[in-house]
Amino acid sequence: MKLLTYKPDQGRVARTITAALLVVLAYYAAWTLRHFMSWDWAKKDLGITVPVLEALLTPGLLIATVVFVAMFVLIRKSVNDQRLAELLIDTESEMKRVTWPSWPETWNGTVVVCVTVAAMIALVAGFDFVLTRVFENLVFG
Repeated sequence: MKLLTYKPDQGRVARTITAALLVVLAYYAAWTLRHFMSWDWAKKDLGITVPVLEALLTPGLLIATVVFVAMFVLIRKSVNDQRLAELLIDTESEMKRVTWPSWPETWNGTVVVCVTVAAMIALVAGFDFVLTRVFENLVFG
């Protein structure tokens, strides 16, 4: 059975990045699932060694592998779904039209944000200090 790709010539970068990130997330989910299954039956050695990994095959590893493969197939199908593919194609075309700031503009913007955050922290800390002293004098007189 061949999996059809919706508009294979468009949105290749956006779909590839999306699929890769989702596959990494699926691998992490399967790995977490394998380590989550701490029951005795899930850790039981089936007497088979996985050749490349040199790991013993357990029901937990088998379940995690099936979950990962199922998620991989679902990701492959979803990324090529017409609606999601159109969204990713449109996103990639919009990103090509973005005017990115130069390095000096980025640096100046970063400095402005840092100075503003520092000023706000000082302002809030000052108000906190003054109001604490005022309320301490009112209550404890």
